[in-house]
Amino acid sequence: MNLQTQISQQQSTVRSLEKLLGAKRCTQEELDQARRRLADLQEQVNFTPIIKPQVRPGLAQPVVRPVGEPVPTGRRIEGDEYNSLQADLSKEADFLNKKMAGLSNGLHLVPPSAPCPELVKPILELKAQIEAIWDKKRYLERNRCLPEEPTPGDDQAPALTPILTDATQFELVCEKRKLIDRRSKLRKKLENPKASEKKRFEWDMELVKTNLAIQDIDVKLG
Repeated sequence: MNLQTQISQQQSTVRSLEKLLGAKRCTQEELDQARRRLADLQEQVNFTPIIKPQVRPGLAQPVVRPVGEPVPTGRRIEGDEYNSLQADLSKEADFLNKKMAGLSNGLHLVPPSAPCPELVKPILELKAQIEAIWDKKRYLERNRCLPEEPTPGDDQAPALTPILTDATQFELVCEKRKLIDRRSKLRKKLENPKASEKKRFEWDMELVKTNLAIQDIDVKLG
């Protein structure tokens, strides 16, 4: 994903959060964080690399780390493995950005005074996942290793990945087919120029929820 694409997607994220803030569905801090990320990307357009001075053999070059960040202890990652890992993280962030943008497009259909947790909650969760990926990318760039994953405490049960049985997968596939059929019918209804605004609004909201349900099933099916 090139830099201009990242900038366009981040601009879309900022616009979505501005709508959420106007509807009091996100905090100013979250919007400011997204704007800072956009500013960082825009600065890279005119970025001129600084030529590092030659370091004499035997002298370790100091690494500047954010205040409070522990000294990394993970395995050092270099060369093709480093480039491949950075590319995979960028692809993951790109996928989540597109998913968040798709959900955000449904916000303009919701009145500011109406609660809409089925849209707002997934958007904020996706935003947090995207920020976590960028934090990992920056950490990897600084330290050439991945940050340590937090281990569950004694009072916390470790997260378990649910294993889908063949029967469960079959049920999910059947449910997805029903949702796709419903989505097709809703789109045909929306093409009717004689439909009232009230009906169109109801169909639009149902279409957004249907798309969200299909995406959830896709995630479960992997």
